[in-house]
Amino acid sequence: MKKILTRGGVELIAVVLGITLSLWVDDKRELSIIRENNVKTLSSIKNEVRLRIDYIERKINQYQRDVEVGEYVIKNWNNIDFDSIASKTKNDRSIVLTLKAYRAINLPISIYNSLNSDGSIAKLDQDSIKIILNDLYEVIPAHIVDGVENERVLYHSFNEFIIKNYPRIVEDGIGELEENDYNKFFNDDVVLGYVLEKTHLRKFILRLITIYHNRLIDLEEML
Repeated sequence: MKKILTRGGVELIAVVLGITLSLWVDDKRELSIIRENNVKTLSSIKNEVRLRIDYIERKINQYQRDVEVGEYVIKNWNNIDFDSIASKTKNDRSIVLTLKAYRAINLPISIYNSLNSDGSIAKLDQDSIKIILNDLYEVIPAHIVDGVENERVLYHSFNEFIIKNYPRIVEDGIGELEENDYNKFFNDDVVLGYVLEKTHLRKFILRLITIYHNRLIDLEEML
């Protein structure tokens, strides 16, 4: 009887150990799959972060040119050298368009949206990374969008003023017929007010995207 009980106990222990081992193996396999998926998720995000860095660098260069032109006009108001302004735009935009228009900012986001939708972001085991991603994909871009939207509204107002008061001003250069209109344009205090406000907004947006650019580089190094 003792032998039977002993054998039964051993068999029970073996069964329990077998179940425990099986669960442990399943857990390890599941954990391995999760970690592998997390690595893929972070790798995909890193690729998109690089796209954002490259995109923002182009925008920084554009905003720097716009701010430079605006500051030149403000500093030399009533004594504008049209050729100097044309050289500052670096063939990117004409004089008036540089002063009045805004730069739309559409950050690459398809990869993040896809990973967020399928739950991959939520499954990341690094809470600090998730907090940073939320900050760099949701919070800071929202501030940038607000700044761009404010400049867009100002653009429409400025554009309407130009159409109403200076319809002969064209975007592809200054001809003899338009020279007098340009001289009046650059002596109009309302125009100066628009240029001051737009340059202020552009500096604000430039500061935002420069900080954002640096944060993205930090994130890229972490991933």
